[in-house]
Amino acid sequence: MKYYLIENKLTDETNYSARVLTERTINQDELIDKMLSKRNLVSKTDIVAVLNSYYEEIIESIEDGDNINLPLLNIGYSISGVFDTEEDGFNPDTHKLHVNLNSGKLINEIKDDIPLQKVTAPITNTVINNLKDITSATTNTTLSANGLFELNGLRLKVAGDLPEVGLYFVAEDGTETKVSYLAQNSYKKIIGQVPALTGGNYRVRVKTQATSSIDIYLKDIRVSDSSFIVTVA
Repeated sequence: MKYYLIENKLTDETNYSARVLTERTINQDELIDKMLSKRNLVSKTDIVAVLNSYYEEIIESIEDGDNINLPLLNIGYSISGVFDTEEDGFNPDTHKLHVNLNSGKLINEIKDDIPLQKVTAPITNTVINNLKDITSATTNTTLSANGLFELNGLRLKVAGDLPEVGLYFVAEDGTETKVSYLAQNSYKKIIGQVPALTGGNYRVRVKTQATSSIDIYLKDIRVSDSSFIVTVA
């Protein structure tokens, strides 16, 4: 199991907290396939049928309010919310039923012996590496107004449902000019047309809600600026 450290921003002191790096998610079908590859005693269809019946019994027990103790996990319940008087009953508008899951005997027996490997924290922010001005064939120096550019980096893709999302050139006074045409818009490369910028120095700014999933956006916009400055003559 791999983990990495991130800065703890909830304290005044400089310290770090750990995050587990999940590299894959395994579903029931994959677990069954792994099991059958080791010992092919029954068919996959039979296993699925038994599991479905098992799940039905668990759900019925939960609906009856039974505590459930299984080798993998234990299931219990709690209710949150305030009851104004002793005569008050459960109101779904102000109260909530929680189904609580805790690790069972099998997990508790092995969790302290799981080998851990510290790794470098994955990149989660947009990284702007360089901007190539196609017109002048230069990198991170010159920018040609109305010309074409190629932006390279990581997590660059411009996507989202908020109007501020976009690729911008930011002047020294903070004025933002949005790029209106993008020929290529991917996570590692963006190709587009430079707006009709006036002479001066500019930084590149990416405002995006993109995630690794095409149809899932961040709630807030992630804003990233280039470390370099390009000049429009």
